[in-house]
Amino acid sequence: MIVAVDYGERKCGVAFGEILPQKSLVIPTKNLKEFIRKLKPDKIIFGLPLSMSGKYTQQTFKTVAVAFKFSKEYETYLCDERLTTKIGERISKRDDAVSAALIFQSFFENSSVCEKVTDPRKKVDLALEKVDGEVLLYEFPDPSLNIEAREVDVVTKNPVLAYFYSKNGYFVGRELWEKKYDLIISGKNCEELKKYLKENGRLVCL
Repeated sequence: MIVAVDYGERKCGVAFGEILPQKSLVIPTKNLKEFIRKLKPDKIIFGLPLSMSGKYTQQTFKTVAVAFKFSKEYETYLCDERLTTKIGERISKRDDAVSAALIFQSFFENSSVCEKVTDPRKKVDLALEKVDGEVLLYEFPDPSLNIEAREVDVVTKNPVLAYFYSKNGYFVGRELWEKKYDLIISGKNCEELKKYLKENGRLVCL
């Protein structure tokens, strides 16, 4: 049994079945946990709401927070839902239910837009002096890092990691900005990041 969810704060579109969605409907969000418990799913698929340009939004993090809670009990995935919502609006006034069915379908047809929900956080023992300038944390797995700087940007494509950074008050992007940094701390792609350093900037690679 697989359940797909188009999450909203007041109501959710839900589709469930095995290989194909057998039924799709809209339920109050307050009933979601109990509804899923009764279905006893093997997997839960949440649509990941991003802006049409691919940026994180407040709704992104609200959805990730819920998906992360469910991941402690069920195998849970997040799937980019940008196209499903638009298609659902065109097809039916019951767009939440249709979007849930499309999220279900996209999990099978294009799993590359889906990511299993796990806890990506890792404690990193890194001693840093205060930075009088701009810092970039790129795919850096420790949102609890205490860093003093004039400005700190965070870039990660992992929505769960982005959620934990946002909880700590950071602004998080999915793509690099065209700017230069005094310090870049990176978990990957170190060579590619050198072009984003200022003349005397420093790159720290894990």
